[in-house]
Parts: sequence; structure tokens; C-alpha cells
Amino acid sequence: MATVSEKEWTGFQGLPAATQIILHTLLAKLRKQKVDKITIVLLGKGGVGKSSIVNSLFSERVAAVSAFRSETLRPRQYSRSKDGFKLTVIDTPGFVEAGRVDAALNSIRRYLLGKTINVVLYVDRLDGPREDKVDVKISRAISQAFGPQIWPHVIVVFTHAEIHLEDVTYSEFVSRRSAALRNIILKESRFKTVNTKVPFVLVENCSRCSENGEHEKLTLREFT
Repeated sequence: MATVSEKEWTGFQGLPAATQIILHTLLAKLRKQKVDKITIVLLGKGGVGKSSIVNSLFSERVAAVSAFRSETLRPRQYSRSKDGFKLTVIDTPGFVEAGRVDAALNSIRRYLLGKTINVVLYVDRLDGPREDKVDVKISRAISQAFGPQIWPHVIVVFTHAEIHLEDVTYSEFVSRRSAALRNIILKESRFKTVNTKVPFVLVENCSRCSENGEHEKLTLREFT
């Protein structure tokens, strides 16, 4: 059984003013569409920073984080409410810590049965070694567990984006890293109408991350 935590979104007030304005605008658009809740699920290997993303999304420490091992041994659901809108984020066990990939995904799938999932964040480390065989197995297992129709709802998130490279430019490294994972996903999804772009974002959850003029955190690297 998953752990559920639902409270008022107090961390919202701690977000930079510019970010709050953007979110208020987004919430207004969602209300016009009669959408009052969104559920996000995080999937990925262990130790890639899924729980840190939960904390960053809410701008408060809601998930336990360890630098040495995954703290999420079963699905954990966190919900925060703001002006009648509820944001729910479901953190899941890392595939390594949970044992076999298939067993982990089946456990997650059982927990998600009956829930409406709007977005899936597939999380991996940008600075981690390429593990094509592992990525193939995970992508294939995700398609088998949830059906290939899951992929249009997936955004790939690369954490630890503040890396220093010597033999290749940052832009080239990110392009290669994202292309490799994207190609695996497209091949294993076997879904003809899947979004061929497979969107991805770069994330740095470090509290010492630099800020722009609006006090919003950002990565120092330029990527086009």
C-alpha cells in the first residue's frame, strides 16, 4: 500500500514571484477547461533523483532524499491543494532497488489502477553512464506493463544537468544522450502514433543552483 500525503500547498508562496505568476496563469487556463487536478507519476532507475524532483515541484521537502540509496521502497503519493486545484505527484521505487524491472513495474501498475494519470516523468541522470541494454529492458517493460499508449504522456527528465565536460561540448553531449534514449523508447514503444520528438528537459535540483534575475533557479549550461 502506498503512503499518501495531502496538504495545503504552502510551498507555493516560497516560489519566485515570476514562477507564481506563470502558475497562476496556467491554473486559470485549466479552470476554464474545467480541470481541477493533475496527477504526475515519476518512473526511473534508483538514485536518479526522483524524490528530489518531488521536492522541487512542490518547493518544499515532502519526500525523503538520500545521497546513497533510494528512500522510496513503495509508491508514495503526495498531494498539495491551491485555490481549489490539486497537484498530485506519485513517486515510485527505483527499478534496481525493487528487484526485477518487471516486478517493480507490475507493482506500480497495480497501485495506479483506477487512477487518471496526466503526465509521466521518466527520470534518468544526465551524468550517468549509458546503459543501453538496461534502458531497452526498462522501455520494453514499461510498454508491456502500461501499454504503448503511455508514451505520448511521457517527458524524459535528465537530472544532474550541471556537469563539466572536457572532450565534447555540452550541447553535443546532451544531443547524443537524449537521442540515444529517445531512439530506444521509439523502438520499444511500438506505437505508431507516438510523439516522435519524445520531449525531454534538463534539471538540476541542487540548492546551490544559480538563479536568474527573477530569482528562478536555472542551469548554467547553454543548450540549443
